Amino acid sequence: MSETKVSTPAAVKGAVDYSTPAIIFDRVTVTYGRGKNATHALVDFNLKVGQGETVALLGPSGSGKSTALKALAGFARPTSGTVRLGDKDVTNLPPAKRGIGVVVQSYALFPHMRVSENVAFGLKAHKVPRADIAGRVAEALEMVGMSAYATRLPRELSGGQQQRVAIARALAIRPKVLLLDEPLAAQDAQLRISMVAELQQLRKALPDTAMLYVTHDQSEALALADRIVVMRDAKLVDVDTADNLWTRPPTSFTAAFLGGANLIPCTVGRVIGTSALVTVGDSTLPAEAPQPSVGKTDWSPGSSALLCVRPHALTVGPPTEAGALRARVTAAVWRGSSTRLTLAVAGLPDQLIEADVPGQAQFALENEVGVRFPAVAGVLVQVPA
Repeated sequence: MSETKVSTPAAVKGAVDYSTPAIIFDRVTVTYGRGKNATHALVDFNLKVGQGETVALLGPSGSGKSTALKALAGFARPTSGTVRLGDKDVTNLPPAKRGIGVVVQSYALFPHMRVSENVAFGLKAHKVPRADIAGRVAEALEMVGMSAYATRLPRELSGGQQQRVAIARALAIRPKVLLLDEPLAAQDAQLRISMVAELQQLRKALPDTAMLYVTHDQSEALALADRIVVMRDAKLVDVDTADNLWTRPPTSFTAAFLGGANLIPCTVGRVIGTSALVTVGDSTLPAEAPQPSVGKTDWSPGSSALLCVRPHALTVGPPTEAGALRARVTAAVWRGSSTRLTLAVAGLPDQLIEADVPGQAQFALENEVGVRFPAVAGVLVQVPA
């Protein structure tokens, strides 16, 4: 697949201003059905997305992320709450009146229309003057590197090319808001990697466009989003920059869901500022103790907490190595660039942890090994209530 050329026409140039809200969800709830048969698809959802900002809605199936997008696009009507685009209340506006670009997983291209006709469809629906349509179509196709395919039918394109056409159709109306609902879910692994890189380029070409990106793939969210919204059971769990959620997850759910962290029970000892000593089994380890959020208790000495440690941060060696915790190998799965070990650590009954070792490492099941933590063992996370 050749590299996409992403141009930056004058119409989309401008300074990024995340402080100016482009999207506002104000206590939005979406419920289907009534009474005992009611299904709460989205509950009390609050979020602001700035002009030029890309926010990813991340969560498992049924978490409410696609419902939030549908409420914004006009495909699902909120039971309560308000949806705004800038300072305009669009809660009850039909989709065609919102001026939003939408790209869905299936791409929804018209099979009997050529690429240029598919891209022009939205412009005609928005009653753009006929004299302007050809230029707007050419501009959108140039942005996604599909100018040479204007006369082809969708069946004559690859999956990645169809996706670019769908994005071009969404961009042709020059939306202030672009919604992408699992746009890479139907692609194979190699094409997904390529398309993520192309979407990164597209973001740079649209500095004024707010993007809301729905995905269940954490690698896409980390690569593309300025901020990530983690969702579960129709509710917003956490929202922050990708870096903060990865390095200092506020909740155990986010720690486990975003990156599959180990959550090891520990007891908090001495705390100075944001540094703490914690006891894990029979060992005392240094840890980071982030300032708790409003409404949460402090890291008081003797309190229980969870030590969040990523599998790749652990080092596995001989059981006699100084400073290592003794552990027993219960599973070993080769994953190409690394081998994921599942370990039963001495002193931690009923607690299995995972560690990644480089390459196709050979570890016999039930063998004893030593597990070493990094210099700062991990970050403290509150025990779920």
